[in-house]
Amino acid sequence: MKDNDDDDDIIIIEPTTTSSIINEFCQHIDKITNESCKEYYSVVCIHCNLYLCYIHVEIHQLLLLNERDQLINELNERINDLNQLIENPDKIQKILFEQIEIKTKTKVSFIQQLSTEKLVDLNKIIIELKQLFEPVRTIFKQNQCVSLYQIKKIKECFIKFDENKKLLFNRIIDTIPTKEIETCKPFHLSNITSPCRQYELPVQRSFHNEMAASEDFLIINDREHILIFNLINSLDDNLIPEVIEWKNNLDGKILDIYYSCYLKLFFILTDEKLFSYSRLSSFVFLHRFTSLPWSCATLLNSTYILYKYSTLIEQWVFPPTSSSSPIQMIKQWKLNEVIVECEHDQHLRCIRANPDQTHLAILIEDDECRWRIGIFDNNMNCLHQTDTLPNASTIDWNLVFSFISFQQLLIMDATTEQIYLITIDQNTSTIEHKQFTDADYPVNACIITNNGYSQLILKMVKPNMLKFFQI
Repeated sequence: MKDNDDDDDIIIIEPTTTSSIINEFCQHIDKITNESCKEYYSVVCIHCNLYLCYIHVEIHQLLLLNERDQLINELNERINDLNQLIENPDKIQKILFEQIEIKTKTKVSFIQQLSTEKLVDLNKIIIELKQLFEPVRTIFKQNQCVSLYQIKKIKECFIKFDENKKLLFNRIIDTIPTKEIETCKPFHLSNITSPCRQYELPVQRSFHNEMAASEDFLIINDREHILIFNLINSLDDNLIPEVIEWKNNLDGKILDIYYSCYLKLFFILTDEKLFSYSRLSSFVFLHRFTSLPWSCATLLNSTYILYKYSTLIEQWVFPPTSSSSPIQMIKQWKLNEVIVECEHDQHLRCIRANPDQTHLAILIEDDECRWRIGIFDNNMNCLHQTDTLPNASTIDWNLVFSFISFQQLLIMDATTEQIYLITIDQNTSTIEHKQFTDADYPVNACIITNNGYSQLILKMVKPNMLKFFQI
């Protein structure tokens, strides 16, 4: 912030009206030595009412100017911080979630955050923050001399802004219903005995079971078509999909479908290419692979690609708009870099991110065809490994899994017709599993959340059906 006038650097002093009286000395006291000045006073500083000699008046002036300049620097920092909030509303949401966690002493899961975001008017918060900061700006614009009074008012304005900002966020948090931030109840396999509704798909049976869902749409791969369901009408008796033709000979066979809550995009992975999809931009081609990919997931703004035979994992990001490539690879890990402690691991099957967007999970197979789940951070550092899945498939790799909360995930084994529920609590995990009948078993799962309530969608076979369960 620039000074409006050279007069801002003037300290008003008042000369003595009478000659100096003997033994009336300068009242300046050295803060280090605690000694008083031995010079006779010459002027009176009207800001502190001290009788000072000319030397200490000048020192006093410099001290005030330095303090004023420090406050100007602090003002510029606060303006920058405020602009960062205004330009990046995600930071406002982060502050709110942090305050909610302090208030409830419970971590706000990513799915719960999505529900809370609907209740928050970010534009209104930004307007109120600007209004709260206006008194701070105003006092700096006033054309007045540097004084202790001015410095005191500036400090008071800073304190007042911090208090009002805190009150603003507290008021917003208090308006959020407590049911939106309650801890998710643990899910059990016994919960999927009675669906709240179900729909038969157009094809009697499909061996293509890839699917993913946002809060509004569900996408399923069905042979040479993609089925898109509008979940806004999911309470209707009939859930009729939009059918889009998919040309396997041009774009490859679909191997995985994934929805990014952070990027608000679906990702379609084939054995040749990667596409993104949204209702606004439809299908966008992102990359053609030279090796065979197998599974994909997103963690915040990064997309992770897991390869089949080369046992590689790659991290891709969307570069600045000036780049010629839609996405760019920034990191690559080999199998022995992902699992450094076990030399008997052979394959990586499926990769997913938890709803909190903090960790990745991967299905891992050892040389005895036993499967387990590994939990990793964004740099592929292994944080936790579960026990092996009992009686999991040893014939093929027809396994897929999906997070149903930040600490629970479902694994479906289409070969053995079993489903596994893994619950992870810090560094421990438990495995629950269930054998289904040959006539009705799940092959994929996803979660949808609307108005603070979550539902589990299971894709069944024999017949080809969707079943919805309240969780």
